[in-house]
Amino acid sequence: MQHLLQQYLAGALSRRRFFEKLVATGFSVAGARAVVAASQEGATSAARRHVATGTGGDLVVEQMKAAGTKYIFTNPGSYEVGFFDALTDRPELQVIMGLHEGIVIPMADGYHKVTNEPAFVNVHAIGGTAQMAGQLSNAYRDGSAIVVTAGMKDISGFLDDAMLMPKPGFSQIEITRQFQKMAWEARDPASFPLMTRRAYRVAMAAPGGPVYVCYASAGLERANVSAEILPRDAFLVDPRPRPSKSQVERLARMLIESERPAIVVGDEVWKSGAQADVVKLAELLGLAVAGGSGNSITAFKSFPTAHRQYASNFRMAYPETGPDCVIQYGTRDLGDYAIGSGRNATPEQPLLSGARFAAVGIDPDTMGRTMPLDLAVVGHVAEATRDLIDAVQSLATADRLQKIRSARLATITAAIEKARDTQQKAARADLEGTAIHPERVSFELDRVADRNAIIVGENWSGREASGTFIKYGFRDDERMWLENGGRALGWGVGAALGAKLAAPNRQVILTIGDGAVMYSAAGLWSLARYGVPVLMVVSNNKYYQTVRGAFAGYNGRMTSTGKYHGLYLGDPDIDFVKLAESQGVKAERVTAPADLEAALKRGVHATRDGRPYLLDVHVSRTGRGADSNWHQTFNLASTRTARV
Repeated sequence: MQHLLQQYLAGALSRRRFFEKLVATGFSVAGARAVVAASQEGATSAARRHVATGTGGDLVVEQMKAAGTKYIFTNPGSYEVGFFDALTDRPELQVIMGLHEGIVIPMADGYHKVTNEPAFVNVHAIGGTAQMAGQLSNAYRDGSAIVVTAGMKDISGFLDDAMLMPKPGFSQIEITRQFQKMAWEARDPASFPLMTRRAYRVAMAAPGGPVYVCYASAGLERANVSAEILPRDAFLVDPRPRPSKSQVERLARMLIESERPAIVVGDEVWKSGAQADVVKLAELLGLAVAGGSGNSITAFKSFPTAHRQYASNFRMAYPETGPDCVIQYGTRDLGDYAIGSGRNATPEQPLLSGARFAAVGIDPDTMGRTMPLDLAVVGHVAEATRDLIDAVQSLATADRLQKIRSARLATITAAIEKARDTQQKAARADLEGTAIHPERVSFELDRVADRNAIIVGENWSGREASGTFIKYGFRDDERMWLENGGRALGWGVGAALGAKLAAPNRQVILTIGDGAVMYSAAGLWSLARYGVPVLMVVSNNKYYQTVRGAFAGYNGRMTSTGKYHGLYLGDPDIDFVKLAESQGVKAERVTAPADLEAALKRGVHATRDGRPYLLDVHVSRTGRGADSNWHQTFNLASTRTARV
C-alpha cells in the first residue's frame, strides 16, 4: 500500500491504475475509491505547499493568503512597516482601516461571527495593543477566532527602555494576556509562517478565541528570507469529538424521565451548526428551550424565537414550579440565571429546588463552575445532539415518546403563549403616545427589515433583542441576531461593518444606543470610505439608561433624590446627524412616531443604493428615574481668576 501510494503521488501511476492495483491487493471497491479520493486530496494539498522568499513581512502575508484571509482589519503603526510594505503588490488582500484599535477588533469580531472563519487584525505595539483591550474582552468572552498581530521592538536587544517598548522585565504579550487564548513573540523571520499558522490554528480550535502574535520589527523588514508556506487544510483542521456513549445515554434518560425539562441553548449550538438538530431534539421530547441570560448572554439566537417551545427564560415555561431538569446546552455556566437573583447572587442562595442539572458542550471549563452537575457531556455539540436523538429514540418507543411530548407541550405551550400574549399587549400599549417608545423602534424595524436581515445589537435598553416583534432564528426566512456577551461598549459600529463584509448580499441593520455610539463613532468614517451600506438606528434618549436601572435598583440616595451621577448625556446635546455627515455618512433626525417608518424606508433605500445611512431617533426613557435630567454642573471658565 505505501509503495503504491508513493508511486501514485510521484506520478508513476495514473489514477485509474492506482485504483486497479488497490483492488488487486484486496481492497473493496468502496475502500479503494476512498483511498484514491483521500490520496488525491493529499496530492492537491502537497502541490499547494511552496517555499516563499522575501522579507519577513512577505512571509507573513503569503501565509495569511494561504490561510484564506481576504480582509486585514487594522489601525497601522510604524513598527509594522515591513508587513504593510508586503501588501503593496498583493491587491487581493483588502485593508480595512479603522481610526482606533477599539474599532478594528469589533470589525473582525462581526466578520468572524457571520462567516465562522478566522479574522485577521493588525494593531500597533504597546499603546495600540493596550487600546484594543475592551473590545478584545468582548471577543474573548464570545470565543471569537481572531488572529491579532502587531510589530514589536525587541527588548532582548541593545535597547531595553524606549518609546513603544515593553517596560524592562515585561513582555508585550502580557498587556492583554487575560483576553488572549494564547500569545507568542516571534523574532526569527524564517519562523514567521509557522507562528502565523499556529495562531490561526489555536484561534479556531474549539473553544475558539482571539490570539496575539507580535513580530519583531527587524524580522518583518529583513530581506531574502525563505520559509515553507502551507495551505489552510494542512493546519486548519476541524475536529468534531463525539461524547461518551454512556454519558449520552444517561442524558437521554434524564430528559425522558423528567417531568419538566428545559434546555438553555448557547453559542456553541450556532457555531457547530447544530441549530436544526436542536430543534428536532426539542420537538421530539417536547422540551422547553430557553435563550441565554445573565451570566450566559449569547451572541446569537440559536433557537427560533417564534417557535412555540421557545421561552426567553425557562421560568416562562414553568412559571409556578420551575423546571425539574435543566441542561446547559452549548453555553457557559448558568450562574445567577439558574438561581434567579441577578447581580446580588450569593453562594448561600438555593438553586432551583430539587432540580437536576447537566451540561453539554466542547469546553469543560464552562461546566460546574457555580452549580453542582449531575452530568457533564463533553463533545462537539452537533455530534452530541445527533447521538442524543439516536439514544432517545432507542430508549423509548415512538408511542411512549408521543405521550411524553403531548403531556409536556400541553403544559409549556400554554404558559409560553400566555406570557407572550401579556408581553405583546404591554408592548403594543407602549406604541401609543406622542413620543417614540423603544418598542416603537422594534415594531417599525420589523416592518421594513428583510426577512433574512442581520440585526446587530448594541442597545442594551432597547427592545430589539426581546423578540416581541422581530423574530430571530437561523433559517432563510428568519432574522439573524448578533451581539456580544462581554458588554464592553464600543462594539456595534465596527461589528456591523464586519458583518456586512461577511455577508454583502444580506441586509445589515445596526440598532445602537446613543452612549454606545460615542465609544465608536469614528467607525462611521470606515463605513463611508469602504462603501459598506449599513443602516444604523441610534436610539437617542440622552442617557446611559441601563446604568440608571442599576443605580435606581440600589434604592439609595440617588434613587430618593433623582440625582444620578454621570448618566445624563445632554447639556450639550450630541448632534448625531452632524457627527455622521462630518464623516461622509448621510443621516437624519426622527422625533415623531408617525415619521419613523418613512425614515427607515429612506435608510433602507440608501443602503440598497450602496450607501451607509444613520437615523438619530429620539426615544423616550423608561423605568425608574426616567424623568431625571439632573447632572452635577461645573464650569471651569467661571472659576478663573485670569481670562486666559
